[in-house]
Amino acid sequence: MRVTVPALAAALLVNFLLPSAGPATPAKAPEPGTITATSFRSATLGEDLAYNVYLPAGYAASTASYPVLYLLHGRGDSMAAWTQLKGRLDAMIAAGDIPPTIAVMPDAPWSSRASYYVDSAYRDKGKEPGRPVETALIHDLVPHVDATYRTITDRTGRAIAGYSMGGSGALRYSMVHPELFGAAIVLSPAVYSPQPPKDSSAREFGAYGKGKDEFSEAIYRKLNYPEAFKTFAGKGLPSHLFIAVGDDEYKNPKPKDYQHDLDFEAHVVFNQAVRVPGLTSEFRVVDGGHDWEVWGPTFAEGAKYVFQFIGKPPVTPMKAALSGTPGEDRAGGVAVDEAGNSYEAIAAEGSIEGQPYAGGKDVALTKYGPDGGRVWTREFGTAGTERAYGVVLDASGRPAVVGYTTGSGSDDAFVAQYDVQGNQRWFTKVGTAVADRGYAVAADADGSIYLGGYTKGELGGVNAGDKDVFLAKLDAEGKQVWVRQFGSAGEEKGMGLAVSGDGVYLAGMTAGALGSPVGDVDGFVARFDRDGNRAWVKQLGTAQADEFWAMTADGAGGVLLTGYTAGSYAGELAGDKDLIVARVDDAGAVVWNDQVGTTGNDKGAAIARDETGFVVAGFTDGALGAAVGKFDVVLLRYEADQTRASVEQFGTTEDDGADAFAEANLFVAAQHGRTYVSGLTAGDTADQQALGNGDVFRR
Repeated sequence: MRVTVPALAAALLVNFLLPSAGPATPAKAPEPGTITATSFRSATLGEDLAYNVYLPAGYAASTASYPVLYLLHGRGDSMAAWTQLKGRLDAMIAAGDIPPTIAVMPDAPWSSRASYYVDSAYRDKGKEPGRPVETALIHDLVPHVDATYRTITDRTGRAIAGYSMGGSGALRYSMVHPELFGAAIVLSPAVYSPQPPKDSSAREFGAYGKGKDEFSEAIYRKLNYPEAFKTFAGKGLPSHLFIAVGDDEYKNPKPKDYQHDLDFEAHVVFNQAVRVPGLTSEFRVVDGGHDWEVWGPTFAEGAKYVFQFIGKPPVTPMKAALSGTPGEDRAGGVAVDEAGNSYEAIAAEGSIEGQPYAGGKDVALTKYGPDGGRVWTREFGTAGTERAYGVVLDASGRPAVVGYTTGSGSDDAFVAQYDVQGNQRWFTKVGTAVADRGYAVAADADGSIYLGGYTKGELGGVNAGDKDVFLAKLDAEGKQVWVRQFGSAGEEKGMGLAVSGDGVYLAGMTAGALGSPVGDVDGFVARFDRDGNRAWVKQLGTAQADEFWAMTADGAGGVLLTGYTAGSYAGELAGDKDLIVARVDDAGAVVWNDQVGTTGNDKGAAIARDETGFVVAGFTDGALGAAVGKFDVVLLRYEADQTRASVEQFGTTEDDGADAFAEANLFVAAQHGRTYVSGLTAGDTADQQALGNGDVFRR
């Protein structure tokens, strides 16, 4: 039975309208929600369970259903502790940072307010017994809230948060009960592995006790987060975790106990969480200690993160065809011709379509007809490793693949060209006795092929230090015409190539001074003529890290680029990294740029243009559209005048478009308004199960 707000109000104990502990009041104060204290009878506990409930502004006049955020307090605190963040909730809802939300703040007085939110089997005569706290909150409180308030009554509308002891509870509940909670905010969690230190309250008061023993190492191990991660992985549901901790948390006085300092333990939790299938994780270390100076702002950031995933309509995995083997496969490029034939390269750890397999990773190039049907596949390689990093079509529609091979003992860049029937025309290596890799390829109208990448040797000049950039020109028969090498004392990589107007452009990243540095790591663009003479090189970015990963001609003699920034390049930084797009003219001036991001990690990986405009392919672990899994693919479509037309996000419940280390593996092509995407996926698509340890999707 649902209780209406007026009827409920008559039964409530106290109505709190506390002063805001949140950010400075904006020019127009946000409409306030209300916090009210109430209770209900818990069948599990055999007593009343008290809680505060925050109802957002407009709840009483609305008929909508709302997401719910459960807030667990810390050791020794009460349900009143969270009420100081009412101002933050009001402000975030008013600003649209999070949707209107119900927040439930249960009181946890059991085990001398040190219950750790678990079911306790502690029973010592004359002392306060342990209680089934987890069962009461999960099986009594959550159904009571759903029956009493207008809530979204499934995991897509629930998140849980907690600090200190409450952080331990939020972490456990979100992992052990993912069918109830779709995300969690874990602040300075009081979690220890494999066992808590001797002075921890987890060893006192009986939360992890049994019988007359206040603490049992076996019970603690059973209820601790490593086991919870295993439980979560076995349920096969996706979830999202935001972890934050202060850098001035309490330090154990004994140096040997440093591993139990909460900042250290939080790092351990995060580094285990990122390896859990189906779980995406964000981690923050901020200035401060074990107090609300840390928990207030990190709660706000965490709320923005988790509400990217909850309180929204459910999404389904992408529809896409998979290519690959039972091994580890990677995307290697995509191109499309005027007739709609497409070419896709992959690095395969096995045979593709019955082709001979040489060993390690081979490169497989497949041609698909306009209807998507396979026309032919050709696989080539050595006993070592071959990786492809791009496909381009020459003026006759013949595909050329760029990459690197270790078949000669060290990394060498290569380009392999085929005719449209699948016959290899030529294979050219470019390299030295040390590492050389090809990452970019472009074709000219006369049949020439350009490749770019990096060298650690002396490929076209004296090495300036670490990795240098190189640009090479091959003629229509694959013979080297010239090669140019340039660099600094830092690291450089050439990542994108384009022929535009009468220039050849190379873009990438530099950690040195190719031009005038802006920050420690900058994106760069260099322009050459057809004879290999460099006209200019420009470094672009912010004081933070910035890189260009892909480039295409803009149709006016300049180029369009994409990559990422960790600063405010074309707008205010939204999170960890933001995706950036820029247009540079033939003189090296930036004539337009854009910056798009979430509170997470967003990077542009590929860009393509046709007569209708251009499209940027990137990846995000946030929600630029409807989030699906860990890293999702995102497509940004722009009109010819650079107006952003649409944003599309898709993927599986696992990583898509990038690996778990945020390294891009994504390619895009465009023809007559249609977009072709090829990239890495670690998950199952809507109609096909994963083939191995990383496959290539085609969409």
